[in-house]
Amino acid sequence: MLLDVPFLPHDDYVTFLRERSDRLASVHFSLGDPRVSDARQRLGTEHVEAVVRGLNRLPGVDRFLLMNGRVHRPERYFDRADLDRAADLMERLADEAGLTGVIFADPYYLQALSDARPGVCERLEAVPSVNAVPDTPAKVFAQLDMIAGTAFRQPSRLVADRALNRDLDGLSALAHGLRARHVDVRLFLLANEGCLYQCPYKPAHDAHLALVVEGLCGDRTFALNRELGCVRRMLEEPGLMLASPFIRPEDAGRYEGLVHGLKICGRNRGADFLLRAVAAYVEERYVGNLLDLMDAMGDLADRVHIPNHGLPADFFEQVTACDKACRACGLCAALAGRIAERTDPGLPDFTR
Repeated sequence: MLLDVPFLPHDDYVTFLRERSDRLASVHFSLGDPRVSDARQRLGTEHVEAVVRGLNRLPGVDRFLLMNGRVHRPERYFDRADLDRAADLMERLADEAGLTGVIFADPYYLQALSDARPGVCERLEAVPSVNAVPDTPAKVFAQLDMIAGTAFRQPSRLVADRALNRDLDGLSALAHGLRARHVDVRLFLLANEGCLYQCPYKPAHDAHLALVVEGLCGDRTFALNRELGCVRRMLEEPGLMLASPFIRPEDAGRYEGLVHGLKICGRNRGADFLLRAVAAYVEERYVGNLLDLMDAMGDLADRVHIPNHGLPADFFEQVTACDKACRACGLCAALAGRIAERTDPGLPDFTR
């Protein structure tokens, strides 16, 4: 199973990826740059020169710039100077690092870039973000039709909505529907986000993150999740962690024939996290705390220990065949009650 992984321009991490380049289909990266908004807090800025050097050490690997902020400040859609700054950055990455395309979540902004600088955009693929919830052929076709109305090239890959990891009938319908009309589009699954199944907080969370990144408000997103959202619920009900639509490294091969590969996330968790997570999915095995591989649930890794190697052999069959009515079912809650160890009873305080 091939992987799409986060890219960080750290020498040791780039060397690690280079040594495993036969397992890499692509890398995705953020610059943490105000010229290009993405869907995570800006914890730091990556220098373009370092990014270019690192990407050029990974020959034959597609590379995608994250431009997946859910919304932009309204004036940015009409600010030609702002659009030119973003397009200049994209053009430099295309010229110097062979940028394959951009991953977007805001179609208004995609169209604005296309109108402002079609010559740059026609060199790059536009890849719909997983946060666009591509879970049916009809939704994907609508996205592809929208892209066709811009100067951007059609995408060569797509990451399916994370809920399909546990819905094999829905995944099969998407895979076959996509291949019937767009045989060249490779399908990936998001393996290790680790948020709630069909997370009801996700649309509001993405919007809040966009407001923060656009400088329209201060960052309270961690506090929201801790006090009112998914972090609070998972700590109160650890079974929800097992109901999350993650894919264990050991189960990667279960999707052979349906998808081209897996996407690994967690770029804001740093190189040490990515070294561990990518290695686990390359080797398709991991002995340790499942939460140490997860992006969203990783916030609870020092408070809850779920031994990945302790999950039952038929875990995949159980969580892909159930009806997802978790409170009525209780299967994941009972399993968590048997194997999960709560090492700290409190909620994490991300404001410290």
